Amino acid sequence: MNEPARRLASVSHGPEYRARAFEEVMSQAKGRHVLIALRGHPDPDGIASAMAQAHIAARLGVHTTIGYCHDLSHRENRALVKLLGVELRKIKSVKEAGPIDFISLVDAHDLDPEYGDAGNIEILSIVDHHRASAPPKARCVDLRQDVGATAAIFVEYLEALAPLDADVEEDRRIATALMHGLSTDTDDFMLARAADFRAAAAVAEVCDRDLLADLSRRLIAPNAMDVIARALASLVVRRNFAMSGVGFVSDADRDTIAQAADFLVRREDIDTVVVYGVVGDRFIEGSLRTHSPSVDPAAWLEQAFGHDDLGRAFGGGRRDKGGFRIPIGFLGRATDRAQLWQLVEHAARTALLRQLGDDPSAAVKAPLPGDVVRTP
Repeated sequence: MNEPARRLASVSHGPEYRARAFEEVMSQAKGRHVLIALRGHPDPDGIASAMAQAHIAARLGVHTTIGYCHDLSHRENRALVKLLGVELRKIKSVKEAGPIDFISLVDAHDLDPEYGDAGNIEILSIVDHHRASAPPKARCVDLRQDVGATAAIFVEYLEALAPLDADVEEDRRIATALMHGLSTDTDDFMLARAADFRAAAAVAEVCDRDLLADLSRRLIAPNAMDVIARALASLVVRRNFAMSGVGFVSDADRDTIAQAADFLVRREDIDTVVVYGVVGDRFIEGSLRTHSPSVDPAAWLEQAFGHDDLGRAFGGGRRDKGGFRIPIGFLGRATDRAQLWQLVEHAARTALLRQLGDDPSAAVKAPLPGDVVRTP
């Protein structure tokens, strides 16, 4: 059946309207099976939003599976799933989730390309807070950039459709996840918008404070410390921009690249930093962090690294942070890892320096460990 798309981000549509429109579209899947598909490596905002959608769907008689295809690589995210008993299913294809009638996307506006067999399954809903390069297509699209976390949108939905009760354990779990998602995606509310604060106030009395404290302990694992040390050792600074290559990183430790970027951007003489490495011998992955109001991470990374064969940008992001992921292709079969890293380092630095408008010839030779290269 072909239903008209509902686009809900218009400022003329208040929270009650948007919640009811979302409910109307979800109700069209009553008695059917919806895959709530998380993109990339699941983070607290995406996990919490998926939990909230599954909760609403259950009230409407819709069966759901929350699926993801990339590892839960960050220790905080693994702790969230474990402590709250979140039911997630790692799948490499939609078929692994069983007969699926529809797909819903949360905290993303396009389907992860790893789901290669999803082409004939209709997208039921998209709820996200990231900027889209083209209008997403689904029966219901709620795409907002005036919130710092997708969790804020789902708190609005829950208030209108299925208010959470502090006396119900499942509701406390969902509220705790939403509060954690709000906190992490807004950098402990430093980047929060008015809607995020309203959402936090709405779930504050329902969430489990003890569990939230456990989830919020920002410990740094030894492997992350090692990567931060490597990032410091290979740091290159150009005016108020810094970049650093950290070499080879395992799939399980990929989030250490982002942690290194979070650390380096705190340096007082820079406002933008990019940290990159080779993850799992398959991808060049990097993280951008910025305090500069003139840097749009999504646009900056798209201009620096371009697009794949299907026209999809290798990089994306939001106000203060972004990331990129580029397949390394046949080079990943190289047996000389030192030579492979030299090629990756050269390509990454050349792209970044060109984006800065600087001479890329400085990218030819990497600094020795412990050197800090600075140019005026």
